[in-house]
Amino acid sequence: MIKGDTVELITRRTLLGAGVSAATIGLLSACSASGSADRSVILWNNLTNSTQQDYFQKNFVDAYTKAKVKFSNKPNNAIDRLIQTALAAGSGPSIVITPGPSTGVPEYTKAGYLIDLSQYADQYGWNDAFAPWALAASKIDGKLMSLPTQFESMAFYTNPTTIKKNNLAVPKNQAEFEEFCTEATAKGMVPIATGKADWQGVNEWHAVIALNHGAGPEAVYSALTGATKWTDPVFVDAVERYTGYFKKGWFGGGVNSYFTNTFATVYNQLVTGTAAAMISGTWEFASLRKYFGTEAGNNEVWDWAAVPSLGAGVPEVVWDLAIGQSAAVNSKAVDVAGSVAYLNFLTTDKKTILNAVRDQDFQPSPIRITASGFPTGTDSRTADLYSQLAAAKKIGYTTWTFFPQKTETYIILNWEQVLTGKMTAADYCAGIQKSFAEELAAGNVPAAPKPGQGI
Repeated sequence: MIKGDTVELITRRTLLGAGVSAATIGLLSACSASGSADRSVILWNNLTNSTQQDYFQKNFVDAYTKAKVKFSNKPNNAIDRLIQTALAAGSGPSIVITPGPSTGVPEYTKAGYLIDLSQYADQYGWNDAFAPWALAASKIDGKLMSLPTQFESMAFYTNPTTIKKNNLAVPKNQAEFEEFCTEATAKGMVPIATGKADWQGVNEWHAVIALNHGAGPEAVYSALTGATKWTDPVFVDAVERYTGYFKKGWFGGGVNSYFTNTFATVYNQLVTGTAAAMISGTWEFASLRKYFGTEAGNNEVWDWAAVPSLGAGVPEVVWDLAIGQSAAVNSKAVDVAGSVAYLNFLTTDKKTILNAVRDQDFQPSPIRITASGFPTGTDSRTADLYSQLAAAKKIGYTTWTFFPQKTETYIILNWEQVLTGKMTAADYCAGIQKSFAEELAAGNVPAAPKPGQGI
């Protein structure tokens, strides 16, 4: 939110609660000041490990020849605060990274920290390069304020060996899902591996599934446009039903375990067959390679399927659309035109982007992708998912892309209250409605494509 001349920003990353010292922030801000004579394009990012960082440096930084690019990797739980503080000081990176178009971008736009990219859309052919929904979600008051760098969705993950060994069937609808969980429980397994010990934002992954696959994308779209209230019984019932699955022990082994399960625990449960499945995002492709197959020193494999329908009348295949990361240009960048040119390379250079998908399981930007466009050696599971996703007609709406920031934060923080019985599903939905109504009136709700029109 805006407070005076500064921006107070709570993001999905900072919800983890870890921070950095004021002295460290000041040092980083000063060292990256855009007002210096150096015309380099400054980029901060938050890549997971040294392998990814080295790959990014070589292929997205050193390989770019039109300008000098200086890349610095920041901690995942600190990057948003570092960027926010630097921008407020009139400095910071040339390329401003945020966790999607609904977090950071609206606040930074109001504060005047970002340039309007609309004037460059024709020059670089962005209307043809990107999926229309992704550009629409990146606009504020009709102005293109950021570009999407990561394209993602939700998926139902399994270990086929576990499925076959236990005579289970990957579910496609609510009845099959409940049967799947009942049978897995009877066999002594955790039906769905999950846990939020490492990342409080896991809460919203489940909220997205409850709303889009329980209530359905038509209902969610209607609420996002203000035509339906979030207090409608279709949402209350969906949240109550889904959180009820937690209370049965189907997710994470129960509510208490959900709070203490780490990502490592979740992945190990999936690979060892302790869990029957996992529901998470497509960002897991990079994580799972460390637990399955050659890198993990075993012969196990993983597979994905569409998240099943969890409500009456909801399609069996719904692709939850998401922009996992956005990038904008600092209005105080020394070389604005050069920064925009690099941003174009970062988000639209298809060869570089798809090679990174093959080599490191990086998530591509929502550019137009077909299965035949992936380079030789790309994991067939990856090519299949992104080609299907790019051609999706039945779509859902993720909180981190299509919901305004304060509402998203409410959804994350209060999901736990419903799980522990401190808040009813009805009260939870009432809180969503209260926050959303205020942000809708303020014009802070990102544009969303109509369900069924595809992407």
